[in-house]
Amino acid sequence: MSTQPITSSVGFYESLAYLLYAVVVVDNNVRIEEKKKVRELVDDLWKIETQEIDSRSIIFSTLKRLFAERHDKESAFLHYKAFFLEHHTLFPEEIKKKIMFSANEIADAFSGRNKSESVLISR
Repeated sequence: MSTQPITSSVGFYESLAYLLYAVVVVDNNVRIEEKKKVRELVDDLWKIETQEIDSRSIIFSTLKRLFAERHDKESAFLHYKAFFLEHHTLFPEEIKKKIMFSANEIADAFSGRNKSESVLISR
């Protein structure tokens, strides 16, 4: 996979953070391994810095807010889904693959995937 996302939309990275959050909290157990995996994935796959955008800062500040608010996992997923449906042109096949890869990596980060994680990823 390439290491550079092809979008420079702030909304894209905010919605991605909502999805990553939903995958981490879907089973109501937030593990340190999952948080470490999110950090690794953001640094490896989703980091882009230009004069207009710093994707890493956008993702991590959004995640921090979601965790602090104890945001509802279902509404976090629905936020991502609504953005995806409204802005489908920001999601070419390469980006969809990176998103699925990221979700699967988080789900597998702590002793494999559980039923809640599998259901969310299939959605």
